[in-house]
Amino acid sequence: SSLTVGGNFSTNGSGTVILNSDATNYSSIIISGSVSSGSNITYNRYVNSVGYDEWDLIGSPVNEQSINSFATTNAATLATGGSGADHHQYAIGIYDNETDNWTNYTDDTIGTAGDFDIGKGYQMATDIGATLAFTGTPVSTAQTQAIQDYSSTSGRIWNLIANPYPSYIYANNNANSTYNFLKANYEVDVTDNLHNSYIALYGYNADGSGYTVYNQTSAATYIAPGQAFMVASDNSSSGTSISFTPEMRTVQGGDDFISGRIMNPTSSEFLLKLYEDEILIDNTRFYFDNDLTLGLDPGYDAGHFNQDASLMSRLVEEDEGVGFVINAMGSDALGGVSIPLEVNQPSNVPFRISLEDSSIAPDVEVQLEDRLLGTLTLLNDEDFTLTAEEDLIGIGRFYLHLGNVTLGEDSFANSLASIYKGINDDYITIE
Repeated sequence: SSLTVGGNFSTNGSGTVILNSDATNYSSIIISGSVSSGSNITYNRYVNSVGYDEWDLIGSPVNEQSINSFATTNAATLATGGSGADHHQYAIGIYDNETDNWTNYTDDTIGTAGDFDIGKGYQMATDIGATLAFTGTPVSTAQTQAIQDYSSTSGRIWNLIANPYPSYIYANNNANSTYNFLKANYEVDVTDNLHNSYIALYGYNADGSGYTVYNQTSAATYIAPGQAFMVASDNSSSGTSISFTPEMRTVQGGDDFISGRIMNPTSSEFLLKLYEDEILIDNTRFYFDNDLTLGLDPGYDAGHFNQDASLMSRLVEEDEGVGFVINAMGSDALGGVSIPLEVNQPSNVPFRISLEDSSIAPDVEVQLEDRLLGTLTLLNDEDFTLTAEEDLIGIGRFYLHLGNVTLGEDSFANSLASIYKGINDDYITIE
């Protein structure tokens, strides 16, 4: 259920406020005023099981929760493992993007772990999928969490952060056009806290398939209490912080991330999916709406979490070497545009690329060109299939053509060379 407190919040030193959740629903409390010292709540937050690739990304929905006491309180359900020289490990871990390492707390380290850093994400798991009790003070004021880009050294651009409030928060414009996480953290004239090619939330799928991307092209998205996710930084110096504001809070929401499906009335989209036999390997989405461009539209285009992924697209204009999982363009692009595709697949492994989940007009042709073999495949009618004789890497061979085109027409004569300097490179790349 949900509760909104119009004024200040106090348990008078003896009251008990408990918020419950299950795998698909989460309680919310929104406090408009201040929170008295020591006025704790207990949030029983559902956490996924410890099975292979099923770990959850979680943040504490309360402040001043000791990690050591949390492990003790939840000993019956918190997953544990390891012994002897490996030490007893707890299914509570941190991600260090400076070294790109995940580290779990052990008997040797948990005693000095301190409190959960509110707004920071952790990896967690339970034995079979159950709730873990977080007890501490709910926050009702603005919160920040530092992020940094370490990709120029031995780390990565990715930072694990979390919703710090014991309530849902709006993630994107479709949830709330005025107050949402992305708007507060990406507008260049305000904060520009996120990497322009990755202005999105990257939510872990907990099934080994990687991360789902949520941005301004997504349906109304609500970040559940205690939900952690990845964001990308392009600032290699300290001092950059992500902001969470009280205005983002809402009691609306459902599952861990997405609830319902709301598209802008002027938009349309389709997905390309790459399969090996019947196994889905990867996909990339193409989104079309008014006022978008063929270049980078921050908050709408989104780079792939894994830049070695099997299938990505590249920007038609202003390409800087980033492979995109969401490529957003103006609606007029459906009348005719050529989009470079990046395919990274091993040799002698049959694969196919199919057109799926399309909401574009049925008379718009979507054709995949194999420039090496000189073929065009109309994906509206059939899948593209190939067993490559050599490893496929990068761009230059495959292009996606929208609109009515024929092999050899002048529309193919445009230059598709990309010349750019990567953000952390000290050289020019020509593709």
